[in-house]
Amino acid sequence: MRATLMKISEAALYNNAAVIRAHIPETVKMMCVVKADAYGHDAVQAAQTMLAAGADAFAVAIVDEAAQLRAAGIRQPVLILGGGDGASLREAVQLGVSQAVYEKWMLDELQAAAREAGVRASAHLKIDSGMSRIGVRGGDDLAGMLDHWQKNCPDVAMDGIFTHFCAAESDEAFTRLQNECFREAVAMVKARGFNPITHAAATSAMLGGEFQYDMVRAGIGLYGTCVPELEGKLQHAQTLSTRPTRIRTIHAGESVGYGRTFTAERETMVMTIPIGYGDGYPRILSNRGCALVEGRRAPIIGNVCMDMIMLDVTDIPEANLRSEVVLMGAQGNERITPDEMAVLAQTIPYEIMLGFSKRVRRVYEKMENRA
Repeated sequence: MRATLMKISEAALYNNAAVIRAHIPETVKMMCVVKADAYGHDAVQAAQTMLAAGADAFAVAIVDEAAQLRAAGIRQPVLILGGGDGASLREAVQLGVSQAVYEKWMLDELQAAAREAGVRASAHLKIDSGMSRIGVRGGDDLAGMLDHWQKNCPDVAMDGIFTHFCAAESDEAFTRLQNECFREAVAMVKARGFNPITHAAATSAMLGGEFQYDMVRAGIGLYGTCVPELEGKLQHAQTLSTRPTRIRTIHAGESVGYGRTFTAERETMVMTIPIGYGDGYPRILSNRGCALVEGRRAPIIGNVCMDMIMLDVTDIPEANLRSEVVLMGAQGNERITPDEMAVLAQTIPYEIMLGFSKRVRRVYEKMENRA
């Protein structure tokens, strides 16, 4: 079996969900976002762990993800945050999950599916308060949507109303403008007789009392990052590791890898490891990133290949073919985080966490005191 694997810590995920739950008022529900396979952490396993730690509901992006949770026996409320076509909206009704709606035709599809199945469809009205991605604008657009809902869709329950802040971590003034827009939309909706659960804050705003409403949508924070207020309390849950396939010494003047982007300036011990951009390791980390070997940092030298990476282990003489190599995670007193990798790769931790391909075997490490 291939040595390259991603270990996912149940204990870390449980800790993160419990910490966030403890920092949210008891009256505010916690919806845990497990889209994109729980940001690369195994959606079903992560959802089950978060449920034990206090999750009230879950959010996904597409109906296939909702179906995966239902197939695993997760019966808690599930919201599909994204859009879809007629077939996916009908499947949402069949699964008994909530669908974000922002167009009249979406309501019509849900109404038809609900009437055909003899059930009530569940929807959360999405308000576009400034993201300009999906959602209903306020004023006449919202009024027209509500008119259509009340006149033509009696079998579609408005179980929620929500918006999405686009710069909560960086633009307080604009976030407050978005929040005011959302408040006005909620007021209009309630004046029409609807009484939905309200939610606006994702990770970046979830600890701000004025943004919490009835529920918050904890996302990236569940996976250990992007919550400065909880620094030191949240834990990264992923450890990416492998073992070397070759160690060889080259002489000064010899080059390493495609394009000869690294030339040794001294006698150099080169370790080759079986992982590359075909596994989702960012090629941009060529000659920039590093790995941990025997508890010490080993620089990546040469271009990251599709299936292999070369490391300079000259200063780690104890390195051998049995050494564990950690590309993300902790070893000894050293740690490489998704945040560090994201800075070097000029991206965000989200992309690092969920970017590894199916070639990387996942191992879900259970907590000792849980079955």
